[in-house]
Amino acid sequence: MNSLNKKLSALESDQPSDWMAKAQFRRDNRQWLKRSATIAIKVLDALKAQGLTQKDFAERMGVSPQQINKITSGQENLTLETITNLELLLGIQIINANSAA
Repeated sequence: MNSLNKKLSALESDQPSDWMAKAQFRRDNRQWLKRSATIAIKVLDALKAQGLTQKDFAERMGVSPQQINKITSGQENLTLETITNLELLLGIQIINANSAA
């Protein structure tokens, strides 16, 4: 048992965990995170269908590859301008204008 305690102590972090704050953030932002994930899937599907890498698409959009990575990870709160650019450059529909209020 002493050996197990030593192993667990060695794995213990010196920094306090922020898991509670992250869980609260996900709870508070559930709706836009869900929509962002849906957009990410549409973008990834379009990139794959068109044989584009995220790096190639970043150049086409005029943004950094890191920005495209944020979009395709579903963690980015996108502006309407960015969504429109994604739609135009990929030839896909992300927002249905007929159902927008």
